[in-house]
Formats: sequence, structure tokens, C-alpha cells
Amino acid sequence: MEKTISKYTLFEYLSGRANPLERQLVEEWIVQKQNAETFHRWLLEYETQSPQFIPDQEVALESLLRRLDSTLEVVGEGKMEEGEEGGAPVSWFGRRSSRFWLVAASVTAIVSCGWWFREPIQYKSYQTAYGQTTDVYLEDGSRVALNSNSKLKVPRLGFWGDVREVALEGEAEFSVSHTIDNKRFVVKTSREFQVEVLGTTFSVFARPRGTKVALKSGSVRIDYSQNNQRREVMMEPGDLAFLDHEGAVQLERKQDIKTFAPWTEQRYVFNGTPVKEIIAMIEENFGQKVSLSDSNIALRSITGNFKTKNAEELLKTISEVLDLRVEQNGATILLTNN
Repeated sequence: MEKTISKYTLFEYLSGRANPLERQLVEEWIVQKQNAETFHRWLLEYETQSPQFIPDQEVALESLLRRLDSTLEVVGEGKMEEGEEGGAPVSWFGRRSSRFWLVAASVTAIVSCGWWFREPIQYKSYQTAYGQTTDVYLEDGSRVALNSNSKLKVPRLGFWGDVREVALEGEAEFSVSHTIDNKRFVVKTSREFQVEVLGTTFSVFARPRGTKVALKSGSVRIDYSQNNQRREVMMEPGDLAFLDHEGAVQLERKQDIKTFAPWTEQRYVFNGTPVKEIIAMIEENFGQKVSLSDSNIALRSITGNFKTKNAEELLKTISEVLDLRVEQNGATILLTNN
């Protein structure tokens, strides 16, 4: 029978207050591999809330200054001896100036290390490889279907405050759960673009070639920045929003919601989609480089609903529909006219 424990029991164990039965339960629970992620998350939370050592920063800094002073005095004495033999003696100002810069360098190094490791401590990342999709379930009950070659960052210690905020690079479909306290849910793709929602189902596309949001149900507000001015756009079910070349959000109303995130069902839906967009999508999702022997092929379009698991199957289908030939050219696939 699989044993489970509560966070409180683990905290009592870590603080040394657990009774013999609780200690046995915790030690048996810890060694189970499926509990490793929960254990490390609770351990980090415990150490954050109950630090075992709280340094006295003023005393530590004063100690550092004393050590620097003693070191500089030794260095100064050595240089004074050199001055007696013809070299110039080191002045008090020079020693104080050197001490200042050593202290500044030390503080900068400490702050830099804290800043560098801050994100891995605060956030947990879910990342998919090429050709891989996965479902991520958040602590509030929301589900995120993560497309291939995508990355989702969520707070490691859970949502707190009045906003549930996550960050996305790539493509994902969100099914957001409503909370009793109406806590907002925000998806950030950059400093200039974010999607805010209360309870809804929507998909977000955030890749180098563009940013799009498609709304299946509920309501969504897009906040973005254009020419250093904050703007917002409200979306309704069936709306497709995308960023244009000027950085403004454009809406396409009453779109077919079946075309929103079909990759969750391993389908690809094209509606007059040019070949150049399809090969860009293949490279994003599968990491497969595709080139064209004729630039005119890029302008040809295709319409259809195709179920496929990999790039090879999709390229085969496209080549049959458009009467193209697929050739392997090293690591690149070449599409040519028959």
C-alpha cells in the first residue's frame, strides 16, 4: 500500500519534533521515487520559512572590513619598505580606496550570484522536446497542454497574492479553473505581451515568427505595449488575435474553433495555408529543416485536416496533395516539383 504524509508531518520531522511513528512514515515516504518532486518542493518551502541560520549582516560586513584592513596594512608595509629604498610610500587614501573597491567587488559578486540563481529557485520549468507534447496540471486545477519545443514556467512554491502568473515560450492550450476568490490568471510571453483571464479555454502561440491567441470559451483580455503605450483588447469566444508587424493586436472574429490547437489531438488543420508557413511549423514542432528547390513552391497553399505523429508523415501527405517529391539532403529535407 502506498504511504502518504502531509506537509505538516514533514515539517515536524525536519524540525526534530516528530514522534517515532511519524519519523518512520516520513523516512519510508522519502525513499519512494514518485515523491521526490513533492519532497524537494516542501523542503525548499520549509527552509524558506524556517532558516536554520540568520546571519548578522552588519557584523559580517564589519568582519570583512577588518580582514581587508589587516591585509592592506601588510601590503602597505611592504610597499613602504620599497619606498625607503627609493619607491614612493603608499598613502592612507590609497589604502582606503583599495579597500572600498575590494568591498564593492565582493558585494557585487554576492548580489550577482543571488540574481543568477533566483529564477531556478523561484520557478519550475516544464519543457518539451521536438515532436513531444505533454499535459501540465497546476495546483489550482488548471490544465496546460504544452506543444512540442515549448517551455512553461510556474512558481515553484505555488501561486500566492492576487494573481496566478505563468510564463510561456512556444505554444500551449490553457484550460483555466475558476477560483472562489476570483484570482486572475495571467500568461506572459514577454514584457510587452500578456493574456489575462478568469476562467476559460484558450491557446497561445508565442514563437519567433509571431504571437497569436485563440479563444474557445470564456473571456480574455490581452495587455500589450505599442510605442511605449499600454493597450488592451478584449476577446470573445471564436476570436483569433495576433500581433501585426507594427506591434498592434488585430482580431479576426467568429473563427472555426476546431482549428484552435488541433495538435492536442495530433492533427494539423490547414485552410489555404501557404507551404512556407507549413515548413516553418514543421521546424518549430519537429526540429526538421525543410528547404524548397523552387521559391514558387512556398506560395502554393493547402487545405485539409491531417492526423499525423511526425514530420515525415506530414511531409508525405503534403507532397502527395501538391504533387511534390521529397528528397533527403543530409540533415535537410528537400521538396521539389515532380
